[in-house]
Formats: sequence, C-alpha cells, structure tokens
Amino acid sequence: MQERLTKAIKRLARPAHLDYLALYPGSVLKDYEDMHVDVQVDDPRLGALTRVPIWLGLPGVTVKVAPGSRVLVGFHQGDPELRYCDLWRGEGLREVRLTASVQVTVDAPLVELGGAGGSNVLLQGQPLTFMFNTTPIAMVPTTGTVQAGGSTKVRGVQ
Repeated sequence: MQERLTKAIKRLARPAHLDYLALYPGSVLKDYEDMHVDVQVDDPRLGALTRVPIWLGLPGVTVKVAPGSRVLVGFHQGDPELRYCDLWRGEGLREVRLTASVQVTVDAPLVELGGAGGSNVLLQGQPLTFMFNTTPIAMVPTTGTVQAGGSTKVRGVQ
C-alpha cells in the first residue's frame, strides 16, 4: 500500500518524459487513402493520433493499409508537431502504387502479376512456345509485343 502511494506521488511530482526522438509502435485505426492514417499508439502517453502522414522514404510510392496494420510513429527532428508513421511490417498492405514520369524497370527473372498463381511476364528476347492440344507448334522470339490478352502496356505477356 505504501509503495503504491509513493509511486503515485512520484508520478505527480515528475510526469513521465516523452522522448520525441524515439519511435513508438502502434496500430492503424483508419486509412484515409491519401497517405494519412489514424493510429492507436501502444504507449498510453500518446494514445490515439489522427491523420498521421505515412512516410515511406521512396518518392512516387503510395500505399493503402488495412486497419490493424502495425506502424512506427515518430516525430521529425524531435518536433511534436511533425509526426509521421512508417510501415515496419508487411501485413495489412492492401495496395502499393508506383508512379514514375519516364519509366519503371523491374530487373528480375520472374515477375508475377496478381501474386502466386498470377500471370507471368515473359521478358523480351525469351522464346515463347505456342501449344495446341499439348503439341508445340511454334517457337516465337519476343522481340516485339506479344499478347495473349491483358494490358497493352505490358510487353511479352505469356
């Protein structure tokens, strides 16, 4: 009993310090879909914050996240007015959009559209085999645009 009373008096005499240079984990409550979210910070001294900007550190990339997604909340240069959050886990990431003014290059041996089991992208220069009744009928190099449906902006779709 006396120990609880002593702790309570110390808390009143010296309120807990909040380090504005630290990062605080929290959960997304609401995504406004404009790179701002409401966040419930795990540390009760911060509580719920509204319209916190999402900073990704990559220009041209925007995201949409699901409620419950985990974020880190920080304060730019320790200024409590310049709060931001950063996604630090992959769960809850609903959409990623990359916008570039000239070109987007993906350098990978396999690119899947639509995730596992989605459409593969055939790289230019790779041969494409056309099958009919499981019998190969032609090998065509993909030096131009080859399409089997889908976007006209994707070259060499298998």
